[in-house]
Amino acid sequence: MDASIADGRRAQGRPRGRPRAKKDCNPLLTAQQRFLDSLSPQTIRGHFFSPTHVTPERRAEIWEEQADLGETLVNIYAWATPDPRLLRVFQHFGPIVEVGCGANAYWSRWMNSTGGVDVVALDACLEEGGKFSADRRMDKKLKKIEANDGVIRAHKLLIRKGGPATLSEDAEIRDSGRALFLCYPDEEDYQQDDNDDEDNDEAAPPMSMAAACLEHYTGSIIIHVGELYGDTLSLEQAPFGRSSSSEFSQRLASEYHCILKMNLQSNWLHVRDTLSVWKRSKTCCMAFQDDDDESDGSKNGSYGDMYYKYIPPEEVLPIDCAAPCVAHLLVKCDDTERGAASGDAYFKSPNVDEGSATSDGKFDHRNRVKKKKRKKNTVGLGIAGNAW
Repeated sequence: MDASIADGRRAQGRPRGRPRAKKDCNPLLTAQQRFLDSLSPQTIRGHFFSPTHVTPERRAEIWEEQADLGETLVNIYAWATPDPRLLRVFQHFGPIVEVGCGANAYWSRWMNSTGGVDVVALDACLEEGGKFSADRRMDKKLKKIEANDGVIRAHKLLIRKGGPATLSEDAEIRDSGRALFLCYPDEEDYQQDDNDDEDNDEAAPPMSMAAACLEHYTGSIIIHVGELYGDTLSLEQAPFGRSSSSEFSQRLASEYHCILKMNLQSNWLHVRDTLSVWKRSKTCCMAFQDDDDESDGSKNGSYGDMYYKYIPPEEVLPIDCAAPCVAHLLVKCDDTERGAASGDAYFKSPNVDEGSATSDGKFDHRNRVKKKKRKKNTVGLGIAGNAW
């Protein structure tokens, strides 16, 4: 049969269906990025709170637009926005248990459906709030496997009612060694159980949900998404960040040490959310003994016990970092200049001659590092940049 005739017969038959649209596994990121892309990155996104780059009227107009969209997206999806860069973090530290996942368990479903991460998602009010409707087929599938107890079970995904106390009371979760994931844990009020209220002092303020998680969590890894102390722009409203209480931030910093910190790809204009990974710190105790006066200490004369964290060198975050406006002050030293001691300076100022000192105190400029090489050595440094 002639090829043209065959093509004509196929053309007269049932029309071909439209190509199936690729499902959006992260509709929150898509909607948020669409709004941010509509703004000028240099004048608005980069200088939203600048008194000179944006007029008060324009700032108020943009704020209202963002508030209307943001409130809708938060109610439907989540407070913070996941992005593909973060997926490998959950894959590396999985399996995961999330407390305060929300009614839609957006982050847990995202990391499970996109990266196959084993997740147990807990929330006290799963029947309230918005529903994750990006993939309706997945929603129908989850409804089919939902049991009468309100627990949703899917492949490597368990969504059930629970809170901070579940971390210690549920033996399966407690002994599983899961990393604890918290996303904006203290943005909303936390209602403690009646049993918890009976044990607490009446005069003591209620413990935040994030702090309660630290009280019950026995594992070693915590993944936090939100604002941390020093990162937030709303110092008057939330000096410890918009996502976590001060008691959580202080205890987290005292009992854990940060081993990873990443900026979220998409943040609202007034938010500086990050993903940070914290590892439980080992402690070292130094006990002093007073041989002359045992009355100040215990029976054996010890007093003034002091505790210090032990952080292995491979778990220490780099300290040297600089904003773009002062990045030229950080120059990477050559390996030969760094020395064998681990405490030697890793960076030197480019304004200091790098030659060897002579007997008269002057520098030998013959060994000075060339400017071109110095510039090359600055490439690849962990220098902080503008979030936008």
